[in-house]
Order: sequence, then C-alpha cells, then structure tokens
Amino acid sequence: MSDAFCKISGYEANELIGVSHNVIRHPDMPKEVFKNMWETLKLGKTWFGEVKNRKKNGGYYWVFTKAEPDINIDGKQIGYYAVRQDITAQKEVEELKKNLEQQVRDRVSEIVSLDKEIQDTQREVVFTMGSIAESRSKETGNHVKRVAEYSKLLAIHYGLPEDEAEMLKQASPMHDIGKVAIPDAILNKPGRFDKLEREIMNTHSQLGYDMLKYSDRPLLKMASIVAYEHHEKWDGTGYPNSLKGKDIHIYGRITAIADVFDALGSDRVYKKAWELDRILNLFKEERGKQFDPQLIDIFFENIDEFLEIRDNFIDE
Repeated sequence: MSDAFCKISGYEANELIGVSHNVIRHPDMPKEVFKNMWETLKLGKTWFGEVKNRKKNGGYYWVFTKAEPDINIDGKQIGYYAVRQDITAQKEVEELKKNLEQQVRDRVSEIVSLDKEIQDTQREVVFTMGSIAESRSKETGNHVKRVAEYSKLLAIHYGLPEDEAEMLKQASPMHDIGKVAIPDAILNKPGRFDKLEREIMNTHSQLGYDMLKYSDRPLLKMASIVAYEHHEKWDGTGYPNSLKGKDIHIYGRITAIADVFDALGSDRVYKKAWELDRILNLFKEERGKQFDPQLIDIFFENIDEFLEIRDNFIDE
C-alpha cells in the first residue's frame, strides 16, 4: 500500500491490507461503474475512469484511475494493479463551474424576461456581459467592440441584410461568455496549457451555449450560436462538435474570423501582439482550413475597412 494512497485516504497501511475495496467506495459512485471495470479487467483489457472514493474521516476524494490486469510469464492473469491520479481539485472546479453556470443562466433568464420596452437595455447588458468575460481574461473592452464591428462588416459584405448584420454586431460580444466559468488559473495562465487545461478551456464554447440556449429572444439565440460555433473550423478540426464547411452557421464562421484577427493583433497574457503581415499570412494559409474561404476572400478584398476599425478602437 503506497504512502500516497494512505495519505489521500486517511488510512494506515495495516488498516487496508486484506480489507475489501468497499471500505473506500463512496455511495455516490454507481455500482455499474465498478461492474464495468471488473468485466474489462477479466477480459484482459485496461480500464480508465474517474472514481469518487470515501476517506476514513467521511470525506471524499476523486481519482482518475488506470487499472490493468497483472499477467504472469505464463500469460495467466493473477490479479490487477492500478495507477491513480488525484483529480479532486479538478472535480471541485467542475462543480463550481456548474454553480456559476446556473447563476449566469438565472441572470440571463431574468434579462430575457424583460418586456419589449427595455430591449435597448437588453442589448447593453449583452455587451456588458461579453465585456465581463473578456475582462476576466485580462482583455480590454475594445476587443469586444472591434469583434462586433468586424463581424458586422463581414456580414454586410457577405450579403446578410442590414438588420441581421446589426444584430450579429450586438450578439458577437457574447462569443466568449462561457469563459466566466473557467478558473482564473487556467484562463490567465501565461504559458502553454497542458492537455487537461486545454480540455477545460475548450469547454467555454459549450458552457456559453448552455447559458444562452434557453432564450427565445432573437438576439440571445444568435448569441448562443456564436458562442457555440466560433471555434469550429472549415475543415472539421474545430470544437466542440467538429462541424465542417457550411454545417457551421454563418454567424460562427464570421465571428471566428473577427475574433482571431483581433486576438492575434492584441497582447495577451500568453503572447505579444503579432505584426499585421504575420496575421495576414496566417489567414492566407488557413483559407479553406480553419476559415471559410469565401469569407477570407471578402476579408482581403476589404482589408482597408478592417484596418480602419482597428485604428478607431486602439487599446489604451
């Protein structure tokens, strides 16, 4: 019995040797999970899963478990062994995110229940919520302003009606609203994410959609699409649903270009702003890969208008 296992469970080694694993089984864990684990091991396969265990003092801890059959030199299965990683903090963060998501959803529900006479206030709140999401990641309010203007400009040149393009301008500031539920330690990490951190960060698209999808208001319905699909890629390698080509809503395709153009040209905690030539070269390389090729062509055909917007909303 390892010292690490004793430390996390609160038991001494002599209290665990020869004792059934049930002593640390938490009542919240479904029996089906363990049934699946044992069936997998009996087949000689490796089992992976998240397990909530009970401490000696009645508390709990979570572990990511990799369990494998123990095979002797004759190829006979004589037992099993497991490697466990403590993920208690991660699971507690997930619970906090759920609670925060519910709070934001409750707040959005209050907003969308307002009468028609205060729709202008609703638009202002939408923009403010988008700004809050950006400010948590140490980005300026001008980021959402520029993304809004870029989105409308692309929409107009693409051929969307003026009123629809204007609504996209109002909705696009909500593209990263899901970031309100991402922990600060990840959101503002100055270096590269590890695999787990990247997975958590990528959940912001789904979280944003879940916060907004319940509304029947056209503005928030559009915002939910933008939040959900602005990280999908033309070639199908994006997230959260690996949508491809025109299966990605035009609102998501437009906002993706607006967001990336501004993000690359701005200082962030993890990078310095790129030079314009470097950004434009990337856009040429990603035409038909990350980005809708038609929209990229529109972008380059009207690059002076985009640069004018950028120059009109310079960060302090």
